[in-house]
Amino acid sequence: METPDLILSNANFITVDDSDTIVQAVAVTAGLISAVGNASEIEALAGPGTEVVDLGGRTVVPGFIDAHSHISIGASYIGKADLQTPPVGNTLTVKDVMAKLHDVVQANGTAPGDYVFAWGYYPESMSDGGSITAGMLDEEFPEHRVMIVNVSGHGGIVNSMVLNDAGYADGVADPEGGSIGRYPGTGKPNGVLWEQAWMPLLANLPDYGRAEFEAMLATYASWGMTTVQDGAASMEQIGKIRGFAQEATLPIDVRSLVTYTDLDPAIDSGMVDSTVGGHTLQGVKLIVDGSPQGRTAFMTTEYRQGGPGEQEHWHGLANMDQELTDEVVEKAYRHGFQVFAHVNGDAAIDRLVASHRAALGAGASPTAPTVPIHSQVMRLEQLDDYVAAGMEPSMFTVHTYLFGDTHLKNFGQERAFGISPMRSALDRGLRPSNHSDYPITPINPLLLLWSSVSRTSIGGVVMGEHERVSPLEGLRALTINAAHEHRCAGDRGSIEVGKLADLAVLDANPLQVSTDAIKDIGIVRTYKRGSLVYQGASGH
Repeated sequence: METPDLILSNANFITVDDSDTIVQAVAVTAGLISAVGNASEIEALAGPGTEVVDLGGRTVVPGFIDAHSHISIGASYIGKADLQTPPVGNTLTVKDVMAKLHDVVQANGTAPGDYVFAWGYYPESMSDGGSITAGMLDEEFPEHRVMIVNVSGHGGIVNSMVLNDAGYADGVADPEGGSIGRYPGTGKPNGVLWEQAWMPLLANLPDYGRAEFEAMLATYASWGMTTVQDGAASMEQIGKIRGFAQEATLPIDVRSLVTYTDLDPAIDSGMVDSTVGGHTLQGVKLIVDGSPQGRTAFMTTEYRQGGPGEQEHWHGLANMDQELTDEVVEKAYRHGFQVFAHVNGDAAIDRLVASHRAALGAGASPTAPTVPIHSQVMRLEQLDDYVAAGMEPSMFTVHTYLFGDTHLKNFGQERAFGISPMRSALDRGLRPSNHSDYPITPINPLLLLWSSVSRTSIGGVVMGEHERVSPLEGLRALTINAAHEHRCAGDRGSIEVGKLADLAVLDANPLQVSTDAIKDIGIVRTYKRGSLVYQGASGH
């Protein structure tokens, strides 16, 4: 073999190969893993030009793969008001919200008439209830358009200028699949919008440039991420990222999903499955329903607290009806697009499974596993539907931590304790991945890993002990399982000869520390194709 360019030694390499082998050292040649084994045999391969790094007993895992997140949205949020609540942020009151909005107006020099943006708003976790209306925003910002994005991304609050722009006048009807909040006893919109009442306004989100995009990639790399998904992008955004990749190879790989509304131009582009400079057009993203914490996930059972607009006998909202879901799935299958579908509620999952069966009946079949994204408030027999359909779910276990207490109020213990049922999926032979859905929740893969093992809410409630997994199973969900879902397990996701030298160096071993300590593990280094793309002093 050729003399290695790099040798990483004196560490615990958790390979997550088929035998879950642990080795002491790895050699890297031309960006690929060229040898694995004990320290002495690998170090003996070094030549005069080989860089040999003694990792001092650290732990090394395959570079993390964020199976579902939103780089384009995250990049557009840079420099905007961050309203995340503890333990992620520090927003506790409406007064805090208004202060942060004023701060970004001053910092950005926002001109009258322009938009003031905020994100991460989660009133259920605010000490004063977080109630905000268009009228309150009008008083604070009479000369600006204001748009506050709910932490779910599926709704938010706007002021009267934005309501007027959208045509949401007194007495306007709710759009199909959407909810417009009203002032009590009136038909006048109060600025609170959900799903199809909200989605059209997302076109007003701020644009981003190369600097913001590179800052996002650097943040992902600082968390040991070496492959990430841009989970719902327009063809314009995909073209932008492809342009960045053509100018210079991206420091970590980005796999884009085109939003289903842009599937036709994506087909015409001929870009599907093409890779340039680390950027791949992976497939198509369906958004079948909404958010469980926002009470818009599409359910077969009623929400215990009613709807977000005080609706009674509420089952959530569907962004796509059965006919449209059928149409998009069949078209994607016929044109070789892998289908990724946002399905939070069990009724939405039923809709996706029915569309898969309808496509098969029409003679269209998938070329890759269809991925139900989130798969949260589901019935366990739906996992059997996944097995029968060859689907592989991407789960969202950090919900049990950040939103678990809200889910208990919305769904009751039986349903809430079954959210993101990773243990049950594994027991059926499925290979579920796990994801951050950033900027909905933090990128931190160790927090994701801990949440799959602990399933403990902020309030200290164990959200279904029967769905806990082992640390190794949780790690596989963030590495090799994610690679399988993304059809790239042949070159990443595990530490094996011939695969990309995508590696994350940790400051502790997640298989050996206590469960509670997993979430506090730091990232020391991140290697992409054997190149150092992040180095911290002693952890993140």
